[in-house]
Formats: sequence, C-alpha cells, structure tokens
Amino acid sequence: MKKAIILLTFLMLLKCVDAQQPIGVKYDVNGMPFNGYFDPIIYAPKKKIMKVHNSDSYEIGYYYDKSGHKISGMLNFQGKKIWFMKGEDEHCDKIKPQDVSYFVIGVDSFFTVSKYFYKNKLKTTPIYVQYISEFGDYTVAKHYSFDSMAQGSVIESFLIKSADEDTWEKFPGSEKNAEKKYFIHISSNKTFKEEALKYFGYIPCLKSKIASGDYGNRDMMSIVKMAEYHEKYKGSTPILYDKYWQEVRDVKNSEYRANITSIKDSIWTFEYYKNSTKLYKVNYSSFYPNIKNGDFIAYYPNGKVRQRVSFLDNKPKEVKVFNDKGILRFHYQITGNEDENPKNNDIDIKYIVVNDALGNNILKSQGKSSLDIFDAQNNSRVVATFANNKLVESYRIYKNDTLFQIVNADYKFKVKSLQRRFDFFMSDKQYDKALSEGAQGTVLLSLIIDPKGYVIKASALNKVHPEIDKLMEGFISRKMLEGADFRHKFKPYKKGKIKQYYELVIPFEFSINKFYRESVYYNHFDFFHQMNQQMHNTHSLSLPPGL
Repeated sequence: MKKAIILLTFLMLLKCVDAQQPIGVKYDVNGMPFNGYFDPIIYAPKKKIMKVHNSDSYEIGYYYDKSGHKISGMLNFQGKKIWFMKGEDEHCDKIKPQDVSYFVIGVDSFFTVSKYFYKNKLKTTPIYVQYISEFGDYTVAKHYSFDSMAQGSVIESFLIKSADEDTWEKFPGSEKNAEKKYFIHISSNKTFKEEALKYFGYIPCLKSKIASGDYGNRDMMSIVKMAEYHEKYKGSTPILYDKYWQEVRDVKNSEYRANITSIKDSIWTFEYYKNSTKLYKVNYSSFYPNIKNGDFIAYYPNGKVRQRVSFLDNKPKEVKVFNDKGILRFHYQITGNEDENPKNNDIDIKYIVVNDALGNNILKSQGKSSLDIFDAQNNSRVVATFANNKLVESYRIYKNDTLFQIVNADYKFKVKSLQRRFDFFMSDKQYDKALSEGAQGTVLLSLIIDPKGYVIKASALNKVHPEIDKLMEGFISRKMLEGADFRHKFKPYKKGKIKQYYELVIPFEFSINKFYRESVYYNHFDFFHQMNQQMHNTHSLSLPPGL
C-alpha cells in the first residue's frame, strides 16, 4: 500500500470569518467532505434533521400608529389585520390597516396603501402590503390575504408604483395548487408578457426571457429581484446581508456584502465580502431562488483560492481543493445528485487527483493508496484510504481507539427516528428572540459513538444564534449522552464483523417558513430543501391573483 503524508496546518490560520468556519477533516452523514471548512452559503445536505418554524405564532416586532408613536411587542400578521400583544401572557388586540402607518415583524417590513387599482377599479380601502424592492423609479410591494374557500391557503398579489404616482397598479399574479406546483391563473399569459415588458423590457436579459416565455408570472419574484440587482450593478451598489444571509437594506444590520462584478450571457457574477476580506465568487443564472451555474470559488483570508466548485443548474458537479499556497490537493467529480428525493442518496464521488505534500498524485490504477493527514484544527492524525478512485475509508486516532468516519453515501442513517425525537424535544421550546432576528442556519453536530451505538461525546462544530445553540446543548444532554431520558441509540458501525467507534456529523437545519417570508435556504441553496421543507410544513400555500 502506497502511503503519503500531508500537513493541514492551513486550518490554523489566525484570521478566519464566520462565513468560513474551519472544522478540520470531517464528512457529514451523507458522506460528503467538508474539505476543512463549513461554508453555509452552499452547504445543502440531502439527509438532515429539520426544525421548520411555521407562520402560526407571534414574533417580536413593532408598529407605528397614525400619530407616529412606536409600539413594541409581539405581532402575528394575518392579511387584513395584525394581532398584537404587549407581552406573551397579555390579551391580544386586533389592529386594522387604517390604524397603522407601518409595522415590522422580525426582518420583514410592511406598510399601508389606500389607493390601488384592482380589476380596473380604483380602491380606497386601506390594506397592508409588504415592501419587496425598489428599482429605477418603481417600488414593488406584495399584498396577502387568506382564501376563505381553501383552509390555510394564501392569496398573493404584486403591486407596483412609480415615484411620480400616488396609485398602485396590480401586477398579474400566479397560483399554487394543492400539490404546490405553479400554474398560470390569469386570463391570458399575453397580458402578463405585455405588462412585464412595459416595466422590465429595458433590461436586456429580462427582455429576452420574458419575450420568449422563459419567465412567466410564476417568476415574478425572480424578475423583480433581477431588476433590482441590475440597478445595483449599474450604480456599483452592494447587496447587503445579515449574519444569516438574509438581504437587508440597513448597513448597520449587515454582516456581509456582495458586489455584482459582471453580467454576461445571462450569468451574473457576485463577489462576497466581510469587511475587506473576500469570501466567495459565485455565478448565478437566476434569483429567488438563486440558481448557481458555473464556478463557485471560496477564498482563504490571504486571498488564495481555497475551493472551486463547478455547478450545473444548482447541482455541484466538480470540486477542486487547494492549500493556502495555491497548490492543488484534491480534485473529484460528483455524480448521482440529480434525484432530489432525500430517501435516494445515490451520490457518487470519483477522485481524479489526490496530491501529497510534494504535489504527487497518490492514486493508483490498481490497489489501494493512503494519505496520512495531520488535522491541525482537531489536533489529530487522520488516515484516508483510496481505491479505484474512491475514498473507501477514513479514520482518526481517538485516545487509544481508532475512530472511523462516515465516507460512504450508502450509510443507513435513520433520519426519521432521530427527527421524531428532536421534534418531541422541540415541541415546547421557545426561541422568540432568534425568530425575531430571522435566525436561520445549520448546526453541525459531531457525535462520537461507541461500538454499542451510544453517543459518548458530542459537540457543535459551529454556532447559529445563542438561543438555538442553547437548545442544541439541551438536546445533546437530555437525549444523547449517558443519563439522558430514553437515550437515543444509533446503528453501530462495523469494519468487517467487528463493531467500532465512529464519528457522525449530522446537520440540524433551523428555518423559518412564513407565507410572507421564504426560508433563507430557498433563496440561497434550494438544493433538496424544498422537498424536505414540504415534508415538515403544516401550511398548504396557494398563490392565486387578487386583492
């Protein structure tokens, strides 16, 4: 067996940023390598544990009355009205649009309008609308109401107004049916095309997509955001994001920014920064959801390329990993990730290059070869074994035992049993402050499991929000470690017929699903998230036109 040694001291760089969390040599429960870092902006696992916060609860917020007074408390938005409580245990008040100038729930802003056209008739009854975007002289908002004929469904309409007008125009909308598949629900798609070209036809890439029918009324959010981004591109204005990768308008609330550096052949190139540190360079073909096509490049703090991932229709196809000197370490291809059903985890990784510290490719056409890695982040030695261009085994030395890692996508991780246990644990838990901030993200839980299948050590590899982090600590102590209530047992790992110690890295995804707020995963990742979220979503959304 051929063996090579490589020192991964690049993980100990003194300067790192939250968006690029160094975690060392780890593989998630899907068998996917992290390549030293957790990059939340592209991490999209098939198998994961989910906590979806639905829209039937109050959130911390505030509103301004007609006299300009700010009133803070707990709000629940329901289309024609908002319910307000000063405190959690107090009586709730119903507040109608005629009593409010605007209100904020979490990261979402709403205001009232009282002049708008609907079915060619001028309406003057005040309604609540959500601020969506501004571009050129136009402002775009959304109106929501609940469909009394279909329980839980939501009617959504876009409104648009130019700066020199005081009346809002309704834009053709779209509908979701019970299966949550879009279909056109206006008298004629020609109506939408004519209206869309009137407002957006000055943007070349939008003009061609609308005229050809590639973009229809179901793509209204994508069209609006593309118009907004085109305006920012022309004015060299950055897009701002908070720490959870949600777009924000106020620079004081921003953690990251993106500069649009080019628009070519319908491909938009974004460069992401935290302060002056360049984090990523990404190519998109569409937005909301953001669809990656082309290279995603991650950078070291010293400016060198850390990782280059080639995407096709939002699926990673090829990965190249470099050290902090710019030297290629790994090159592999990913196949079998077209099936978005999380039950079918048939991802296959084929390694093309595995270089040792001298830059020699250790892969052999026949037989096995090994790479001896010092993982500086975890202060441990890792041995990775390759055969037939595949990573067949990886282990580290834990105390006096060999600790195996899950590198096989076929590992039978029972998501449902752990999901049920997590759902039960979370059923009576509150995290209002996290929700009011729009806190969403993935906690990577590293578990060391003994030969009997019990967790003997657990730790979170990253943080999301103090309330969420504390909940994860409680779940570990109460459901996994020795002394836990109904302690969870995992499937033991076997090498041959012998049970071994092993490590599982399980993603726990926290997301917010409201009729007026798409999950940040939907906007930035959209890779297996939609199907997973629907499985945990208790609200059936439909979006026909109307006010």
